[in-house]
Amino acid sequence: MADATSEFKLSQDKKRGFFMRESTVLSSITRDREATSKIESNHPAVEKWFQSMDTKQEGKISSKELQQAFETFQGKHFSDSACKFVVRIFDLDRNGGIDIKEFETLYYYIKIWLKAFNNFDKEGKGFLNESELDYCLRQLDIHFSPEFIRFLITRNNPVAKMMSLDQFIITCIQIQRFTDEFKSRDPEYTGNINIKYEDFLELILRCF
Repeated sequence: MADATSEFKLSQDKKRGFFMRESTVLSSITRDREATSKIESNHPAVEKWFQSMDTKQEGKISSKELQQAFETFQGKHFSDSACKFVVRIFDLDRNGGIDIKEFETLYYYIKIWLKAFNNFDKEGKGFLNESELDYCLRQLDIHFSPEFIRFLITRNNPVAKMMSLDQFIITCIQIQRFTDEFKSRDPEYTGNINIKYEDFLELILRCF
């Protein structure tokens, strides 16, 4: 077992690229509440969606309300664990739900993810296979090796080797958060970082 002073050397294949462009890094936005006001601020569609989802009129959306809205508007199953994960990531003030400002950020990214997913799920199956996932991620400016794409597919569904919409959204969030943490430690974009064991654990725990 490595001690706290041990270092790991992590690398990223330059051919795989980094997730999205610097201006659209999710974790940078979700850390800064003030920055969320720059995204779809006071957009009528955002307010309309929020009000329709806030069924208890509490001024915030719970994971259960988010799940019901996803399934109503998309007609696809969203797991309870997926919705709880989304709420935990976007709930910046940690009040147990997503308020209107936090929802503005979520709404912005949901539109991007849904568009990318639906572009390759034209039959409305609700799943992407390995090649479809690869092309879908490339539309989001994410470039991974075939081996890593296969890992993402089998990690979520080792039998059918398909990725559902809720799994796709969670995967996008996780990849983007990890990549942002990687980039913060690799300002010169060398594709390599040296990291202490405790820092490595902190990085993992912060992203989940």
